[in-house]
Amino acid sequence: MSAFARHRRALLTASVLLTALGTTTVLPAATASAAPTVNTAKATPKPNPAGRYAGKAVAIGKDMVAVLRNDPKAGGPEAWIRAVPAHWRSGDAYMGRTLAKLDRGHVTATQRGLSLRLVDAKGSKPALRVTGAKGGPRTYALPKAGTPDARGCTVITEHFIGAGTVAVLSNGLSGPSAFFKDAGDGTRFAGVVNRAHPSLPESAGFLARIVDPKGAAPKLRTNMEGGGHPASTTPFPAPGCVK
Repeated sequence: MSAFARHRRALLTASVLLTALGTTTVLPAATASAAPTVNTAKATPKPNPAGRYAGKAVAIGKDMVAVLRNDPKAGGPEAWIRAVPAHWRSGDAYMGRTLAKLDRGHVTATQRGLSLRLVDAKGSKPALRVTGAKGGPRTYALPKAGTPDARGCTVITEHFIGAGTVAVLSNGLSGPSAFFKDAGDGTRFAGVVNRAHPSLPESAGFLARIVDPKGAAPKLRTNMEGGGHPASTTPFPAPGCVK
């Protein structure tokens, strides 16, 4: 085992991390059929369940984020209020527990001492207004209808990849991207891999490479143990909107 792997593994045990941090996007279980059938029709692409709940995530305080969407086909302006870890930062996964949802039919909510209001919900400039936090009231503009952000194009997931390290994977119009952070305190390290730079340099101390970065099903290949150990492969989430 390399010195890097020993250092990262000492931070937290894998058993705790697999329980606490696993994949952040939960997909519905498939329904088993009574008997196998033969289907000769052309397969239809399945919708991405994660994409329906993706959007522009902003921290609003009290360990919460507001995931902002504005897709007319999904009912118009929405603000999903979700719980996140205390060390959450912009770019981290945000598919945590839903605390509240604001939309045209429910424009107000109160969570953890904060008052939330979806203003101009039927107008051209909807926004989320948050009061009760330190620093005074704040207003967060929702994405403009018709833009990728409005439909929640970029989907983000987190995966524990060993040695006390979490890989944060995202996929959207600009393609797959991943960065790496300490599983304990959320500190980012080692750089970013994406279409332009699909592999980390050797100086990173571990293997991280995007397989098929321009394809329809990119994967992240990592090896935290050094030479002589099998690498692991993690699929990127599918984007939440059609290119």
